[in-house]
Amino acid sequence: MNLEEARKVYWLRNNRKTLGQLLDEGYLNQSRLEWAAEKAYDPTLRQAAQKILESMKTPSSGGVQEKSMKVEDAGADVGISLDNARVTLWPFNPYKDQEMGSLLESKQITLRDLGYAIENAWDEKVRKAAIALSLVRLGKIVDEPIPSAGFVKIVSGGRSYSERRESLVTLRYGFLLGFLITSIFYLVFSSLGRVESRSTTKQFTEVASTANGIFAIVLVLGLTLFVLWFTNFALDKITERFEKKIHDYRLGQEGEDQAVQTIAQVLDGNWHLFRNVVIPGKNKGDLDIVLVGPPGVWVLEVKNFHGEYRNLGDAWEYKSGNKWKTTSVNPSEQARNNTFRLKNFLKADKIDVFVNSAVVWMNGILAIENPTVAIWQYDRLADELGNIWYSEKLSKVEQDQIVVKLKKLCVVRG
Repeated sequence: MNLEEARKVYWLRNNRKTLGQLLDEGYLNQSRLEWAAEKAYDPTLRQAAQKILESMKTPSSGGVQEKSMKVEDAGADVGISLDNARVTLWPFNPYKDQEMGSLLESKQITLRDLGYAIENAWDEKVRKAAIALSLVRLGKIVDEPIPSAGFVKIVSGGRSYSERRESLVTLRYGFLLGFLITSIFYLVFSSLGRVESRSTTKQFTEVASTANGIFAIVLVLGLTLFVLWFTNFALDKITERFEKKIHDYRLGQEGEDQAVQTIAQVLDGNWHLFRNVVIPGKNKGDLDIVLVGPPGVWVLEVKNFHGEYRNLGDAWEYKSGNKWKTTSVNPSEQARNNTFRLKNFLKADKIDVFVNSAVVWMNGILAIENPTVAIWQYDRLADELGNIWYSEKLSKVEQDQIVVKLKKLCVVRG
């Protein structure tokens, strides 16, 4: 493959243009090309990205520079379809408000008139139409915009696992604090009542006049202060523990919301996105995100952890001081188990399809080495989503069957 052929290869579905166009527009840089050369599903795209990377290396500096390249003559994306260009109304006399396509075919306007419109028309639509029609007359290929399929269809199964756990922890926290405070007040007032009810109790001055009495008073005060300190210490520890749990669950929910927003911006109406899907069975944990579209079915496990982590094969660890410790949850195992649960759920209705899995890493530092489950880092999420459009594997009938089954599940729970 030479450089010209590489520039004609198309990028991912989320930005369906040739590599040459995207280079000229400044969208493709060294980082994106390196990602495509290493991770793109399409071998042609990997080869083309590698070829362009090689062409960007300059022997004199040994570094990598982006070169300005000639715009492809074979195609042009003008931002308007040919049909819309033809019916656009001409804004100049003597043919004002007549369709540009008809005027051009009847030779009432010429290429020179179209050039004038490109330079002087106030309406951007007229300028785009003039460019498109000029290219057609010159024998060029016009890349018509892909018709929009609308927005991705989002269906929620109700409150997420993070939201439910946050509510439960908050409720337990409130009950525990209430119980402790009520118990303390009860002990204090009951003790005061017992003291007042004793008619034979010596006066304070009589007790304080003896050495044993003074020792007893000091001991009681010390014990009282210790009880107050210990109670405050225990409440602080309990509060800290509960607030950390609530904070972690809240972070998890924020991560899921952020991932959904990004997916909604990248995918179109060909896709269904299901949130917080709870599969019937003993495991009450939900599936964070399920994507259903022409390329297949994906189960996404979203993680919004803070700190430094690493994934080595199937193992997950986090850094604590100078040591690495095993995480309490294993995102790879969670994603894989959720995939099996969904596959078996669909298979019960004789819907036997392959279910893909991936971990979406929203935050924190993560080192990856030979992962057993695909890991999509948030800053690459749009590219990863474009990459799954490599081929269409699900028929419309299969997609509809899966969507109907998941919608019923979400409605029942919602």
